[in-house]
Amino acid sequence: MAMDSRPLVRVLDIGCGSGAAGVVIAKDFSVGEVLMTDINEAALQLSRTNSSFAGTKNCLAINSDLFERVDGQFDLIVSNPPYLNDPLERRYRHGGGTLGSELSIKIAEASLPRLSPLGTLLLYTGSTIVDGKDAFYEAIKKLLRKTSFEWSYEEIDPDVFGDELETNAYKNADRIAAVVLRVKDREGVRC
Repeated sequence: MAMDSRPLVRVLDIGCGSGAAGVVIAKDFSVGEVLMTDINEAALQLSRTNSSFAGTKNCLAINSDLFERVDGQFDLIVSNPPYLNDPLERRYRHGGGTLGSELSIKIAEASLPRLSPLGTLLLYTGSTIVDGKDAFYEAIKKLLRKTSFEWSYEEIDPDVFGDELETNAYKNADRIAAVVLRVKDREGVRC
């Protein structure tokens, strides 16, 4: 599934961290507005600094948990959320749930109604494989099964954070894979 060439009016980077994705998108594409959200004020300050240094005046960093302080629809939503199970549940690292994929699922679910007609969600995350099964993929497949969205799911690295497999949280895991989920609203028609 390729990105189309139409101009992007509004872009949202959820969990922007340093703002790298939002700034690159603002510089490399024709974009009206790039909103970069995070729950960490230090990350937002870094996003603002990076945006200023890059000269991207169309970027705005906002403290928001998912769509809490963000209105409207977006032509592109990107996110690289935390996806590990952190025993200390540090918000910048803990993805939630037993294997760390809860936040990624929430982002996908919350993003679907916020995509503009023909809008795209790009979610780079991790997925824990247990007994050869990818639970994140199964959750996404179930979420998207009854929609009209076009989507693809790609494993781009079969084994990231291999040292995590030695922790108690991942004692039954085969591996943690880096994956990319692409969801596109087809022709603005939704089911």
